[in-house]
Parts: sequence; structure tokens; C-alpha cells
Amino acid sequence: MRVKTLAQAIAAIGLMGSGFAHAADDNQLERVTITGSNIKRSIKQEKALPVTILKTEDLAKQGLTTVEQVVNSIAANQSTQGASYAVGASTGGGSFASLRGLGNQYTLVLLDGRRMANQAIDGTSADLNAIPLSVIDRVEVLLDGASAIYGTDAIGGVMNFITKKSVKGLNIGGSFANPQHGGGDEKRLNASYGFGDLGLDGFNVYGAIDYLKRDAVMASQRDFSNKITADTGSSPNAWPGNYVDGVTKTWKSSNTACRPPYSQLVDGICKEYYSLYPALSPEVEQVSGIVRGTKRLGDNHELSLQYTRTETITTSQNAPLPTGGEITRANAVDPTKRDLLYVRTVPLGNRETEANSVTQRLQVNLEGLVAGWDYRAGIGRSENLVKETLTSGYVSKSRMQAAVDGGALDPFDLSGNNLAAWRAVGITGQTKEAKSTIDMADAKISRELFQLPAGMVGVALGAEVRRESLSTVYNKAITRDALSTGQSKTEDSMGSRSAYAVFGEADIPVLKNLDLQLATRYDHYSDTESSLNPKVAFKFQPDPKVMFRGSASKGFRAPSLYDIYRPNQLQLTGTKFVDAAACPSGSPLPGTDGTGCSKMQRDKRVGGNKNLSPEKSSSLSLGMVIEPTKDFTASADLWWTMIKDQINILDETLILNNPAKYADRYVRDANGNYQYIIDDISNLGNISASGVDLRMSWTLPKTSLGTFMATLDGTYLAKYAYQNEKGGDYTNSVGRYVDAGPNFRWQHNLTLSWMRGAWSAILSQNYKSGYTDQNASDNSKGSNHMVKPYSTWNVSGTYAFNKQFTVTAGIKNLFDQEPPYSNQQRLTQQNYDPRFTDPIGRSFFLKGAYKM
Repeated sequence: MRVKTLAQAIAAIGLMGSGFAHAADDNQLERVTITGSNIKRSIKQEKALPVTILKTEDLAKQGLTTVEQVVNSIAANQSTQGASYAVGASTGGGSFASLRGLGNQYTLVLLDGRRMANQAIDGTSADLNAIPLSVIDRVEVLLDGASAIYGTDAIGGVMNFITKKSVKGLNIGGSFANPQHGGGDEKRLNASYGFGDLGLDGFNVYGAIDYLKRDAVMASQRDFSNKITADTGSSPNAWPGNYVDGVTKTWKSSNTACRPPYSQLVDGICKEYYSLYPALSPEVEQVSGIVRGTKRLGDNHELSLQYTRTETITTSQNAPLPTGGEITRANAVDPTKRDLLYVRTVPLGNRETEANSVTQRLQVNLEGLVAGWDYRAGIGRSENLVKETLTSGYVSKSRMQAAVDGGALDPFDLSGNNLAAWRAVGITGQTKEAKSTIDMADAKISRELFQLPAGMVGVALGAEVRRESLSTVYNKAITRDALSTGQSKTEDSMGSRSAYAVFGEADIPVLKNLDLQLATRYDHYSDTESSLNPKVAFKFQPDPKVMFRGSASKGFRAPSLYDIYRPNQLQLTGTKFVDAAACPSGSPLPGTDGTGCSKMQRDKRVGGNKNLSPEKSSSLSLGMVIEPTKDFTASADLWWTMIKDQINILDETLILNNPAKYADRYVRDANGNYQYIIDDISNLGNISASGVDLRMSWTLPKTSLGTFMATLDGTYLAKYAYQNEKGGDYTNSVGRYVDAGPNFRWQHNLTLSWMRGAWSAILSQNYKSGYTDQNASDNSKGSNHMVKPYSTWNVSGTYAFNKQFTVTAGIKNLFDQEPPYSNQQRLTQQNYDPRFTDPIGRSFFLKGAYKM
């Protein structure tokens, strides 16, 4: 049935007529390198490549102001971690790309064709926040396995961010966005200055700086997030507080006068609705800059030096701290017994954490032409440094325990007279510093080597050397003592490795209308297996208006340093559950503390694994492109990817739902009380995914009303099936929330644009299909429903007063679409899924640019 659906989709796009890119006039013969190949060729020869090219100038007119927003507008991208993920999790504020939903570790992010240091806390890929958007000229997206071209981790595809090669004069710009419902105000200022003309003077030097400030959006500021439903998560860590009686092992409330809506009486105790407190999206402040100098050496050589630096400060707010039974007091009846206190520190306000992430890269590049060979060589260093700091709302376990024991603090006192005592047990300070570095050198040459009857054979040869390192250092004076950070048992971790690669590529015109691309790459790592990855691709054009293309490739992904050296860390499970082993038949096991009978979040340990095997992959694609007229193009590319021995964390729900099967992952104390589950990174089973990418571009004939253009970029996901264990059953997550979340069946970006003289306008739509919710069959919660499709429209108009001054005004989320309701309880934010939606709502923006 799905094969038939895909066939119908290809046929439909064929009837519409994309893929031939009119990037330049046919007479323009500038030689360039386009993402997907190392061989320089004329622009008109590149139009067959399955590469999507996005101009940042056009994206800015849609109100997109960050690289995260740009990437999320790409139909083939299904990111699961953005800025909002920093609320309630230690992420360093990182945002990542995930082409075709395979995972950020399989999408290679490049800056000017070269790698950046991986984000130090995630450790498997580059942080999108590290890219200076204001000087990005375009984004080239290759939706194809590219391990043979760029490296073993390019299994899902490549995103290549291309900076401006030169800038002349002074350019000043800025923008302001104001959401209708409060919170989320955004201000942006940027400036650049350059001098020298590469063509006339033989040099160009420019610098640019960009400043962005975006305010937080709090749960209380949005109607969809400040409601309490049957699915909204609650916690016994409450205000007024609760305790587990040390004698009877039963739950008791210190005061049943709960304070709705934040805490309400449930089963005789106050329970706190923690999702009413936090930020839906954090406060973000970012400063990025670039300095670049380029010098022509003679007629055929060019030397460039580039330095980029981006600093992003992400301030996230979470609900007031839960003590989680880690603070105790003497039982009033039997002082030899201890009550476990479950209090939420409301007097201290929300927990606030600041992540400061600085990414730098210095790159020297020499390129040119020698004896008919195009060459490019470079050497560079890139690093990412992340510091996380507790700024308010946290308490010292030792000081609070001493204050409770000494009577200086009564955590059940609601009078407000003990605020000074609460502040006295507070704790602030830096918790950790993580650093990721990459030193690299590379060189490659290419040329058209010899003539065949059908045309010239192009070849490319190259080599690359890298040295990578990763370290995480904890401030144990803070992490060992601060409550509710998940870092009380963490240890410092560090590791490094070296790698080198050699690669070759050939473009062979077999017939006048048939070209073959052959490529292979050998990668060697100092700490794991080596790998040889081939790729073969073809382009067949039986008619000037019709083209067929396809590829087959092998891939290999070595465990990242983060996979190997991720520090062991205790964190809360995303799922609330009863510990059945400590609470059989609803009664606590003799000797246990009684907390096993309460449905609540508990600790789990995650960490790296030095015994990981590499992942291996196979990819196939087959596509068709038609161009019935110069103004109308369309394409459909059917693809399939298989990844074996995937490296990941086993979804916690499987461990929790199968305690007998995963008994070796449960850690308990001598009395049988739950301590934590072990969920370290490991080799799981396979991933098998397939789908079709659809593209269409149509420029209507020019009329007195102006020129109209329509583009559609869509991805249909037919299958995303994976094994949680080697040899286990496959689970298909397309259109279903299972384990960690859903994969969307269909996503598209539709853009309608208009130009007439000095005026232009853009209307764009981003669409995600609906899916079955996390607890769709739990009728006891009234949850039997689908998460509805999510569609937002952006509109803007631009007026160019002259060549120097332009103004754009617009509205993001024109129809004020709220995120669709979801009963997911995996994340801190609830009533919707913050990974796939934007809580801002309708927002008005104004953008201006002036060139001197």
C-alpha cells in the first residue's frame, strides 16, 4: 500500500513538473564547488544535483532570525532538540539539525565546507547556534548519504552554511519582533564593514557583528500551557509540603490547605502541577562576529583568513526545586526514625540556570589553479566551550539539612516569615565546564582529466587529518551539594582521538545524456575500526526536459567522543511510575521506605560506553526531475536508509515497563529501595527509514501586477522503523508517538512570493501532519485522540527605497495558531510538545537594512 502511495506521489509531482536550478544564466561559466561533490565545474553543469539552496535574504523576509528557525523551516528536517529543550535539562542551550528524522548525529553541519567543533555537552554534532547567520549568504542542503564525500557521519545528509566571500562598505541592519500575547520580544542589531575589491584591488577585508536578544515566554503567559487537564503531570513535591512517615511508611501532608491552581488535594496530600511554573522557551542573548581577509596572489591563487566567534547565553527557568525525599527530619513519635520530606521550595522562586556557550573557529585557506588542477587546502581549529551556572532557586543539601535539624528552617511553614532562612540555604555557582575541540588540515585537487566521446572526465583527490578532544569538568563543591541538579554523582571525563582520511571522486560521461559519479573514502580512527565507504550515482537525461537520477552508498559512523566519554549523570526520568518491586500488590515491601508505592519521577543514570561498536549504513535513492518550461521545475526523489548497530540510549519506558527483562539495569540499596536505573549509551538494533522528497518551483509569466512565484518543498516519510535491541521486533514511529516521540508522515514548506518594482511580498506556510498521541489509548485520562496537524503562516512585505535602504514588515504565525494539544509527559512543558511547535503565537516584526 505504501509503495503504491509513493508511486502515486512521484507520478503526481511529475505531472506538476523541481530540481533543475536556474542559478545562473547559461552564458555564465564560473567554476564552483556545490555541496555533494569535490569537483569544480561550471554552474550550468550543477543543476542536476539533488541540492536545495536557500538564500538567507529570502528567509529573513519570512521573519526567520536564527539558524534554528531556518533549519526548522526545511521540510526534510525533523529536529527534536532546540532552545526550549534547555528548560529542565542540562543541554547548554544547544540546537541541532536532524535530516529525515534520523537524528542529529547523522546530519553533518559544515561552515564553508568544513567541520565545526561538536557542541561540548551534546557532543555528537555542531550546535546551530554557533553559526553567524547575519553573514551567511546561503545554505546548501544535500539530502543524500554523503559519507564517501565528506566523512563517515554524513549518513543522513549535509547542511553547508556558506559565508559571504566579500563585503564592501558599511552595512547596518536590525529587526524587532513583538508577540501579541506577551513575552518573547526579540531585538536584533547587526553591522558589517568591508573594503577592497577582489577583482580590482586583489583583496577584500571585512568584519561583521550581530547581536540578538529574545525574552523568555512563561507558561503563565499562554492559555494552552497554564491549563490543568486530566493529563497534566503532578508531583508530591509540593507547597504545602508532604512527607513519608518514617514509622508508618505512608504519605502525609503537612497542610491540606493546598493553593490552587499550583497545588491541589489529591489522595489526601497536596500535589504540585509543576508545568505551570517554567518558561516555555528560555531567554536567549547572542553575540556573533566574523573577520575575514582575502588576498589574490597573482592571477590564479587566493589566500584567505577567517575567524568566527559566537557566544550564546541561554537562561532557563524551571519550577521551584523539589527536595525529593533527600531532606529528612526526626519522626515525632519515634525520633530514631526519619521522615522523608517532599517539599517544593516556592519561597525561593523558580530554579534558574544559565548556559554560556562560546564557539570559535580560525581557518586559513589557500586555493587556486596549478597546471590545470583546481586545488584547495586549509588548516584550522574550532572549539566549543560551555559553562553552566546555577543562578537562583537552588538549595544546598547540607545547609538545608542542618537548618532543618537545628530548627532554623521549618520547610512546612507557610507564613512567609522564614524567607531569610530559605535564602540562607540557597546555593549558586558554576556546575560544570565542557570543552570540545577539533584541529584539522585538508587538501584536495580536481580537474577535467581527459576526453571521452561523451565529454570530459572530471576527477578529485584529497586527504584530511583531524585531532578531536572532549572534556567535562565539574565543580564538585556545587554539584555534590546542590539539590535537584542531577549531577550529584558525576565525575570528570575527558578523551581524545586522531583520524585521517583519503578520498577520490570521478565524474564520468558514459553517454551524452548519462553521467556517473563514483566516489570512495577511507577513514581511519585511532580508537576504533577503519572504514572504506563507496558511492555510485548517476544522472540520465533522455530529453532536455526530463532527468532521472539515483545513488547507492555505504556509510560508517564511529562512536563519537561523547558516546564514549559522556560523564555518568543522574537525572530524573521523563516518566512517572510506581516501583512495583518495592511495592508489590500496592503495599510497601517490609524494610523499604514506602516511596515505591507513589507514582513519581525517579532517578536514572546515563553515561558513555567505551565498548561501543561503530554503526554501518546503506543508502539508496532514485529520483526524477522535469522542466517542461524554464519557469517550471519539479522533482521527486525516493530514498531508503538502513543503519545497523545504532548508538543511542534505550528509551526509558522499555526499562520501566519490563522490569524483569531489564532487572540488571535496576540499582537498589540494601533494603530494596529504588536508587536509579542504568541507561548508558549502547549499541541497539537497526534503523530502517524510507520516503520521498518532493520539490516544485513555478514562476508565472510577468504581468502588469508584477511577477508571482510559488515553491513547494515537502517530505513524505513512508517508514521509520527501529529495533530497540539487536534482533528484536521493529517499531514504526511514523505518525505515532512511541518511545521518545513521533516521526511526522508529511512536512512541507510552501512559499508564495510577489515582486513589482520596489515592492515585494512573501506568504509562507510550514506544515506538519498529525500523529497518534503518547497515551492515545489511556481512556481513564480521557486521552483517546490524535495530535492535530500543525500549520503556521508567515507574511511580509518589503519596500526598497533605493539600492541602499530596504524595510520589511510582517507577521509571523498570521492566524495565531496555538500548538496542538498533546498529553506527552516526557518534557517539563506540558499540554503540547515543545520540540515540534512554537509557543510564541502571532508576532509582529519590522526589519530594516541600510548599505552605504
